[in-house]
Amino acid sequence: MITNKMKKWLENHPTDSKKSVKDSVYINRINKRIDRELDNLLWLAMHHPQIFLDEETEFSDTSGKIVSHRRLKKILLVINNLNPKLEVELVRQLRDLDHQI
Repeated sequence: MITNKMKKWLENHPTDSKKSVKDSVYINRINKRIDRELDNLLWLAMHHPQIFLDEETEFSDTSGKIVSHRRLKKILLVINNLNPKLEVELVRQLRDLDHQI
């Protein structure tokens, strides 16, 4: 979602410091990229879920190195880190709402 360069900048940038105009521009660029990538992820999940799930690779792997549902688990970890109080039921409600749109 973000580039390695963006990640490095964020790691070296204190969150409590006063933001310069340059910092604000860069943070805005990161936010726009995240929004664009999330839109693309949602589109992929809706139109080509088999690519995102990558189950064919999981099933054909005999080395045992590929973890089942690895991408879904990462998404759930992201959700848990962003909002630890979020319940799975809310995710179901969001999915039902998405089908209504």
